[in-house]
Amino acid sequence: MQLTRPSPSIKIPERSLRRQAGVSLNDLLVGTTVGALVLIGISTTYVLGARSTSQNVEQARLNQELRAVLEIMQQDIRRAGYWDRSAAHDPDPAQNPFQSTVDGIDRRLRTGQVDGESTGSCVLYSYDLEHGNPTAMTMFGYRLRHHSVQMRTGPSNVDDKTFECAIGSGSWERITSDDVRITALRFTIAAAQTNLTSGKEDTACATDELCRETRRVAILIAGHIRDDPAVRQRLQATVAVRNDRYFVED
Repeated sequence: MQLTRPSPSIKIPERSLRRQAGVSLNDLLVGTTVGALVLIGISTTYVLGARSTSQNVEQARLNQELRAVLEIMQQDIRRAGYWDRSAAHDPDPAQNPFQSTVDGIDRRLRTGQVDGESTGSCVLYSYDLEHGNPTAMTMFGYRLRHHSVQMRTGPSNVDDKTFECAIGSGSWERITSDDVRITALRFTIAAAQTNLTSGKEDTACATDELCRETRRVAILIAGHIRDDPAVRQRLQATVAVRNDRYFVED
């Protein structure tokens, strides 16, 4: 009877056993934490990027609106005092009805404010749109009211002959959007006078002497998005009035 030699048992190396070991609880917790931190970082970066993009869009829109309003005011104020003298019976420039008081109404370029608003937050002026007709209601203006810019569009009714910044004087229309809050509007008039009397050009204007007045208007406007005060803008410009004012010193 032939005896068979038993086969030796196969011994797996310890190194192989270690390679096949599962992930420990500590390793799992560390990996989960690191993954969560990465996701939080990505999410935060995305949110900040989206917010920055939104603010950039709002900033561009606010800047565009304020610049458009500023441009409208500049173009219109530049016309202050224009008079079509060719249609006038007396073309004397010192008698310009759009640079003086007519029927008790002061039509000169001037500033004021609505009660409760800041000084100089309203500007008034007139110019000729009716070919020399001084009785026409050719009076214009801009003012700050309830954190918006308003433009004077005419008298409040057929019997309204006033020309002031105050509530109840004239009809005013808002020209800034509802989601923009205007925080400042200021008009500053700088005037320089020249004596036109022969031989007195270098002296100050005196009684009964003809004078010429040149004017410049500095405009400041500031505001922000109503629902996001961090998105704000402040603009300034200076406009030279084309039509000089001639007058005889009292």
